[in-house]
Amino acid sequence: MTIAFVFLFIVLVFVLFVTEAAPPDLIALGVLVFVALVGWVTPKEAFAGFASEAPLTVAAMFVLSAGLQRTGAIEDIGRLLRRIPNMTESRVLLALMGGVAVISAFINNTPIVVAGLPLVLGIARHYDISASRLLIPLSYAAILGGTCSLIGTSTNLVVGSMASSRYNIHIGIFDITGLGIIVAISGIAYMLLIGRHLLPRRESLAELVNAASSREYVTELMVNPGSALVGMAVAQTELAKIANVRVQAVIREEALLPSPVMDIILQENDRMVVGVSRRAMIELQDIDGLDLAEERELGLTRVRTEETVVVEAIVTNNSHFAGRTLRESRLRENFDAIVLAIHRHGENITQNVGGVGLKFGDTLLLRIAEEGVARLRGSNDLLLLSDTAVAAARREKRPIVLGVLLAVIILAALNVYPISLLAIAGVVVLVLTRCLRMSELYDAIDWRIVSMIVGMIALGGAMENTGAASWMVDEMVKIVGHASPLLVLGAFYLVGTTLTEMVSNNAVAILLTPIAVQTAEKLDLNPMPFLIAVMFAASASFATPIGYQTNTFVYGAGGYKFSDFVRVGLPLNLMLLVIVTLLIPLFWPLK
Repeated sequence: MTIAFVFLFIVLVFVLFVTEAAPPDLIALGVLVFVALVGWVTPKEAFAGFASEAPLTVAAMFVLSAGLQRTGAIEDIGRLLRRIPNMTESRVLLALMGGVAVISAFINNTPIVVAGLPLVLGIARHYDISASRLLIPLSYAAILGGTCSLIGTSTNLVVGSMASSRYNIHIGIFDITGLGIIVAISGIAYMLLIGRHLLPRRESLAELVNAASSREYVTELMVNPGSALVGMAVAQTELAKIANVRVQAVIREEALLPSPVMDIILQENDRMVVGVSRRAMIELQDIDGLDLAEERELGLTRVRTEETVVVEAIVTNNSHFAGRTLRESRLRENFDAIVLAIHRHGENITQNVGGVGLKFGDTLLLRIAEEGVARLRGSNDLLLLSDTAVAAARREKRPIVLGVLLAVIILAALNVYPISLLAIAGVVVLVLTRCLRMSELYDAIDWRIVSMIVGMIALGGAMENTGAASWMVDEMVKIVGHASPLLVLGAFYLVGTTLTEMVSNNAVAILLTPIAVQTAEKLDLNPMPFLIAVMFAASASFATPIGYQTNTFVYGAGGYKFSDFVRVGLPLNLMLLVIVTLLIPLFWPLK
């Protein structure tokens, strides 16, 4: 009966992840608390994840990646690409994916995409290429490159740490490089020959700021007390005379007034939900007697159009704003910025904008004082999409950062010390040599991923303690016991890549790793091929924008639809399923 409850609980956890009923890190920590309270693990076992090598190593690698980013190395690569003459779209795609894949093999792929996104937008403008033709390839290249070494992605580190600590199976930093290179080259070749023909040509968010846009923003306007608009029908106001402005609804005392909207007689404190283009937004805010509803609620004074600029910014993966409302984020106080509209996965947030909790990947249209742009540019919370300039790079520190990173890689490859110890030692060196400040160290770590890993380790322990993992292994052996070992290996990869399209890749890796090892042992097979299959499958998220952080990050910035990822990524998933399944036994014998 306990085993049945464990599986019901796992299903519930996956549903919560997919539906985003709560932040994934909060769900993971809730899992930790629950499995300890019901006795599936002891309190000591529940908190063992905090002392595990996996989250500590992942956190340290985030910091080392940030150190390289702060030296301006990625920015310089973008500048180099813009200097190359006669670059066609296919050549830009090859140079971009090849360069990103190489870098991603040695530093975490999420910071690469964060740093590279505004640079790719600049490259797209420079060569007159639609940004939507480059941003999915940027994300895919980071994922593919991450499979080329143990430190390329947090998923690899998690599987490697669990294999070492639980099963005494050592996976070296370059043990997966041979297969990883083949996978990366295959993925890049697919994008050049097939995938790029499936990519959409859509208006990017940066282009919305630099030209008139057919895309509509939605915001709320409030009629001021004493306004000349009071007593006028909507059709008689200046709103009706501005091009690309559409009044969608009028709200009075929290009640939606009936249509036709244009015939409604306005009263004091009425709220108008207005669809508006970026250019029209600037004209709209100069109408006397109207305020942005958000400004009124915060008691702010109006800022004249000529004193401000309108920019696009995206909520980053480790933003302090994630989970906070606009009011709590205090953008006006910190950056002299007012949020005009929010886009989330192609949809407009229309009601109670100030009370909406921000999420990773949300895109904000900001009206900001020019002096606030510099402060925003140096922020880790929001990434400007309409301005490729970055905070002053510490180029003089680049030799130190590169030396530290190289030392970590070489010493780990020679098994002099564990990668976890070397990575943390590298962090200490970067801080002591002032390559990074302590505040930047903590900001660089994506604590959501660390929390996710810790929570899911506790769930994996619960599966083992209650016998749920053993029961699942026995059932799988009954089903596939007489099948070819190659088919069993392919089945593991298929399960892994399917699950990681829906939930966190780290969660999938943690749950499948013990099942893979125990299944291999039951079938009297070598567990290493199955661990490698889990490792590669948990990184193979190409068909949805929600399974992998890099996909989520480019989703809004490229103006993509969910179907774009399915159309481009699903064939790539199927292709890699065949390639990885057939090649793993050539590197690691099944028996």
